[in-house]
Amino acid sequence: MGEVFEVNAAEVAGLAVLAEAIGCDAQAASRFLDEHTRPSGDFDGGIMQMLLSPLSLATDFTHGRYDDLSSTCSSIGVELNRAAWMYADQEKRNYDALNANLLSCLLPEAGADAEHPGTGVAGPFPEPSKYSAVESVDLAPPETAAEDIRKLISDSAGWLGDVDDGIKVATGWSPLEEVIKPISGNWNELKRIGDAYKIAGEAMETSGQNLAAGAKQVDEHWDGKAAVAFQEYASRQAEAMTWEGPVGRVTKVCLERVADEIKAAVEEAVSHLADMLEEQVQVNDASHLLKFVLKKIPLAGTGYQVYEITKIIDAVQGRVTSLVEKIREVVKALNGFLAAVASPSGTLNELAESILAPITSKVDDVRTKAELAFDIAGVADADGPLHKPTESFSMGTGGEPWEDAA
Repeated sequence: MGEVFEVNAAEVAGLAVLAEAIGCDAQAASRFLDEHTRPSGDFDGGIMQMLLSPLSLATDFTHGRYDDLSSTCSSIGVELNRAAWMYADQEKRNYDALNANLLSCLLPEAGADAEHPGTGVAGPFPEPSKYSAVESVDLAPPETAAEDIRKLISDSAGWLGDVDDGIKVATGWSPLEEVIKPISGNWNELKRIGDAYKIAGEAMETSGQNLAAGAKQVDEHWDGKAAVAFQEYASRQAEAMTWEGPVGRVTKVCLERVADEIKAAVEEAVSHLADMLEEQVQVNDASHLLKFVLKKIPLAGTGYQVYEITKIIDAVQGRVTSLVEKIREVVKALNGFLAAVASPSGTLNELAESILAPITSKVDDVRTKAELAFDIAGVADADGPLHKPTESFSMGTGGEPWEDAA
């Protein structure tokens, strides 16, 4: 059976106010994402350079989705406020009240009359019912930590920094810089970007949940053809918004994984270099302080030392090359995921798990693994973005706003 038309105009007006507020929250999330997910800082290393373009494009695509979602929410608020004025006079069931309260009413609009609504925004409806967000949006900016390579060196081998400085003074180049060049860069910047995606995604997710709650609340006070159309529209919009939550969380995990892989590679390279240089210290200097030797040896004798150090660097670089190949697998998975969610399709369900396998296989914590699996399933269900509204909500024409549902 269909629904007989019935409505409380103040309830519709209350949801209109909430929808506009949700639109503002969603727009704030969009601005936040655009500001905080763009890569900045040191992306000069080989691995970091591979991420620069994909991360920039990911921000562009995600920002575009967010802007569309926020605009749709705001337009819902505008149309529902117009609807409240349409329903202000239950006896007449015409557009007189709306037309009289359009903000452009001082300039008569041709064709606007009792049977035809004028265009534009209506003034605030008096005494709307109270509709509140179920949860507030939190957009606290993430913090950036330096990669702190010196601390990492100190933890691995406290003397390595001094030795490296001594070699650089004597020879003009740094074994340490040479070794970590392919994996250099501020890996913590990736974690900051991941945090920003999670924060923005959950803000959009919360906004979608608030819209769904508001639609459920008004459903008790509004029946008929227009009400049914609104519920279907709001459901699709809310689903598209909540989809961004798992996308943000999975993106964060992916970026953290890449950052951890880079850091682990740097740690291993530094440790390997320290072990091999320590042998040089022991062979060539009884005091084990190579930096002093390098400062004191004559220039003619420096060549042999440079030759030995070059052999060490070649050996360590071979190890770094194999580490880089392993990191590339994780980076490829991240880039594949970013590309898939940038333009979601019906195949995302099949692609999500296979794309992310190199990342999920490296997550050991049971709880984190379960939460990640849940969010990956949420991302894979692309019905939200695929069926999101592409046109503004409309109450219909003629007598449709007052019609019963079939």
